[in-house]
Amino acid sequence: MFNTHFNIVTSNTFKLSTTALIGLLSLTFNATAQSQDIPHGHVIQQEKLVSPTAKGKRQQAQDNTSALKQAMADYRGASAKNKHHYLEQMISLAHGRQALLSELFQSDPSAVAQVAMTAKARKGMPEKVQALLEQEQTLEGELEVFYEDYEDHSKSRLRHVLNTSEGLIEVHGSSQSPINAIQSGAKVRARGWKFKDVADKLDALVVADEADGLSVLAQDSTGTVTASTTTSSAALSNTFGEQRTLVLLVNFQDNPQQPWTIDEVQDMVFGKVNDFYKENSFGQTWLSGDVHGYYTLPINSSCDYKGFESYITAAAEADGIDTSSYSRKVYIYPKVENCGWSGMGTVGGNPSRAWINGAFRLNTIGHELGHNFGLHHAQALECGTNTVGGTCYNYSYGDTLDIMGTSNGHFNAFNKEQLGWIKPSEQEVITVTNSGTYSLEPYETAPAGAAKGLRIKRGTDAASGQPLWYYIEYRQPIGFDSFLEGQTTITDGVVFHAVTGDDLSSVQLLDMTPNSVNSDLIDAALIAGNTYEDTEAGITITTEWADSSGASVHVSFAEPMCVPSMPSVAVVSNQVSGVESGSTVGYSVTVTNNDGEGCATSNFAIEANAPSGWVTTPSQLSLAPGASDTVTVDVTSDQAAIDGTYGITFNVINVTDTDYDASATANYVVETAVEACQLSTPFLIMSTNQNGDFEPGSTVSYTATVTNQDSATCDATTFTLAANIPNGWSANSGAMTLIPGETQSITMTVTSSTEATDGTYNIVINAKHSADASLNASQVVSVSIVAPVTENNAPAAQNDSVTLTSKEPVTIDVLKNDSDPEGDTLKVISVTQGAKGTVQITSNGQLLYSPAKSFKGSDSFSYTISDGVNTASASVNIGFGSSDTSTSTGSKGKGRNK
Repeated sequence: MFNTHFNIVTSNTFKLSTTALIGLLSLTFNATAQSQDIPHGHVIQQEKLVSPTAKGKRQQAQDNTSALKQAMADYRGASAKNKHHYLEQMISLAHGRQALLSELFQSDPSAVAQVAMTAKARKGMPEKVQALLEQEQTLEGELEVFYEDYEDHSKSRLRHVLNTSEGLIEVHGSSQSPINAIQSGAKVRARGWKFKDVADKLDALVVADEADGLSVLAQDSTGTVTASTTTSSAALSNTFGEQRTLVLLVNFQDNPQQPWTIDEVQDMVFGKVNDFYKENSFGQTWLSGDVHGYYTLPINSSCDYKGFESYITAAAEADGIDTSSYSRKVYIYPKVENCGWSGMGTVGGNPSRAWINGAFRLNTIGHELGHNFGLHHAQALECGTNTVGGTCYNYSYGDTLDIMGTSNGHFNAFNKEQLGWIKPSEQEVITVTNSGTYSLEPYETAPAGAAKGLRIKRGTDAASGQPLWYYIEYRQPIGFDSFLEGQTTITDGVVFHAVTGDDLSSVQLLDMTPNSVNSDLIDAALIAGNTYEDTEAGITITTEWADSSGASVHVSFAEPMCVPSMPSVAVVSNQVSGVESGSTVGYSVTVTNNDGEGCATSNFAIEANAPSGWVTTPSQLSLAPGASDTVTVDVTSDQAAIDGTYGITFNVINVTDTDYDASATANYVVETAVEACQLSTPFLIMSTNQNGDFEPGSTVSYTATVTNQDSATCDATTFTLAANIPNGWSANSGAMTLIPGETQSITMTVTSSTEATDGTYNIVINAKHSADASLNASQVVSVSIVAPVTENNAPAAQNDSVTLTSKEPVTIDVLKNDSDPEGDTLKVISVTQGAKGTVQITSNGQLLYSPAKSFKGSDSFSYTISDGVNTASASVNIGFGSSDTSTSTGSKGKGRNK
């Protein structure tokens, strides 16, 4: 049993029977199904489906927004003591909002704008809360477009990742967004709502539905960048001739397996896969290149394709490989189970890249290269007992004939036309505009003069205005289509595909025998002798005959019958921001008449359904079938309307037949005007945490308390604190972020210099407003420095004796035997004079005694020393003796005698 994924919506024109449901559950191919209610008119209306689950998420997000706004109001009014309670509540609500909107923008991206919080609503919220909220942004970068293909096709997805200067952003667009038409590598500008990452995923940008929501950027020869909102598919590029392909075999340090040899890979890629592309392109395109590896990456097995690609490139270039000389790259490695997907490939790109996660087979490698050439999945449309019309299911991968679906078969005719391999200019694809008989040759063989495909216009797509086409081809069990051998329900007739404009993602295989087996595309062909009639388009198609040489198809056109259809409506608000209650907002309402061409002109009434007390201006349009026009409908809110987002439903009714109507919803946002933000000087209070005098080198701490005095409408701001200190001192700095009215405290420390002298020092503490440096509050704190006082004892002076041998001056080092208890430096500060000689203090602190000529016997004098504070005195006795007895006596002191 294969996996299927259903989203069932049943129209009035088709009720799904029990038998049909059983058939749906018994599919013989693996596909992802999504239902569409498709009226079978000349203009086919593709309605956007919003599941009840998505609606529930939208309502939950709206409720969350209201609760968050209320919590913010409570936070503003709370005391400083209770603010943390409301802050935690807001953070919790914001986390829940992230998860809700993450689910919502994946199921219904267009609903995000209805619940997103405007800049006004976020204004003043704490930074911790704002960091969790969506923000409207415009980003530019290179868009990477790629498919993740799972064995369970219901999990496969097309991803768009924008590489910006801020990093990687996952881009999401609604069903109306042109994003699917963009190829990988395009430079784009995207405007929408940005969400921070949720559950370890990338940040996300939900693209706005407006025309400028997504623009492709182009740079001319002068370097000027221009933006275009036209993103429709054009003929694909780089699809002819030699395709230089680099195949790199890699593994990981925790799984160094080498499951395939280089020869096996060479045979697969440049043998089987190359043969497939040569046959499909009728020899116009082929693969050539090289296989290298294995390269064991210095990381464990990983699904981070962007991360390990850098390791692969580095390894290859270190091996001397010029990776830039290849336009296509294929990375093959042993299966990493937790990745889930078996293959991944960029949609286009130069160079294109494919990742093969253990799925070493033609179907996977050929499929991912198909994406690399620019192709999307080959789908199938299953409409129960109808070929088109009623309740239909679109099965991604549902085309059982195409390698971009579930087989190894040829690309369908539309894709080959876009690849340039079959050309209308050479009548290989014929656009049928006249009744007649047309020949088709076998689809798989080289062109031999007949057509490979027919293209017949069947209507106009209401959503895009693009033409709707039938593409017809004749499949035979030849070459890579040989799996059709014996499947006469395919090979004995012609195969139909439905296509919208040149949209590469719109191709759907049709079931031309819907009454045989429900939900069964094994017998999809219109067998020879059978006729398909599209009465609403006025087209009849008959397969006249089919054999090995080709098939004959007769096409006739008749006047289409009148088949009324529901109109379609699109609404664009002219409101660019919230308005005050009582304001008038205009809405551009575009109505399309989807009636068949056989119908007459119809009149449509346009009305807005608004809350009680509001005023609206109805309008009317007269439209021919297929025509569209736009009117402006004004909506004026009640003066008493409270702030919030109001959904306004615009109803369009065909007054000719009121059973045919349509509606669309747009938002009216009421936001009371708020005062302009008034910045103010912060309020600063300083309090000391220690009292008294402090020694040099001490650290003193203070508590700085700052209050944000900005007006309530201002955003949170950061205040920086710093101290103005003397040279040689140090102090810390600090910062705090406060919303208006909020108060916080921080500890400031000041450390004095170890050389600081006694005194009182004034330190200025500054609190500076980050939004305006002139808003600067300051306070002065004082630090009293007192150096410690130590006890000082008097020095000890020792008596000295000197014996002269002649009446010549003698130098006496009296300090030699003097000392100081604290070891202070000693100095002679005074002397007395001898009776028989003079005494002088020399420059080096010694004494010079000069005896008088009349000196006889002995003499004496005294001297006084000081340690800088205290003094002491001693005497020096002078004697006279023989020439060999001159001495100086006294014990050695312990002071620093200088």
